[in-house]
Amino acid sequence: MTVIAFQSVSKSYTGRPAVQDFSLSIEMGERIVILGPSGCGKTTVLRLLAGFITPDSGAIRIGEVTVAQDGRNLREPEERDLGMVFQDLALWPHLSVSSNLEFGLRAKGIPSRDRKHRIQEMLRLVEMEEYVNAKPAELSGGQQQRVALARALILRPKALLMDEPLSNLDEELNRRLRKEILRVQETLGFTLLFVTHDRQESAELATRIVFMRSGRIERILTEFPDTELKS
Repeated sequence: MTVIAFQSVSKSYTGRPAVQDFSLSIEMGERIVILGPSGCGKTTVLRLLAGFITPDSGAIRIGEVTVAQDGRNLREPEERDLGMVFQDLALWPHLSVSSNLEFGLRAKGIPSRDRKHRIQEMLRLVEMEEYVNAKPAELSGGQQQRVALARALILRPKALLMDEPLSNLDEELNRRLRKEILRVQETLGFTLLFVTHDRQESAELATRIVFMRSGRIERILTEFPDTELKS
């Protein structure tokens, strides 16, 4: 079942193409990694899908619904059933871990009893139960990553978008969190769209790697031999 489809999507900034004729279909439960150098259009693809910007041309579908087409957003970001983890994580520093997770549930009108159950469930999944009352500043970088992941998934989105979330971490923590992402994805079965410039991250996380260059898809791999990742 196709969860996300980009159909000939293009986007320019002040006349300079950022994404050009981008077409990609993503199936339920896939882990798609978009790989490429800085400025190749990776983050623009995520922002288009999330609804933060509009495509100049082409269409984007989520499930059976066209959410954006030819310069118009047809569904607002909050109507797209997507979770997102930003590079800077964007946790609210004045809120506890529990309150960070609860914010989206309150906005959706989820009853109090269900909110508490979901928060406990997600914190157990990411092994952060004992930090329920902690503030983000009291957590390590890896713990903050886990909270951001839990917050993005607590509304049970169709897909999770991750924009270079591990790029500021040391190698050992990066490796541990890659395994953590895989464990949580395998448990919940969500579709993952992960943006990075790191080839090792790509090889470990992806079921397909989409190589981008100059705003275009250069090639797509389903197997990741070292010779392909180095080229």
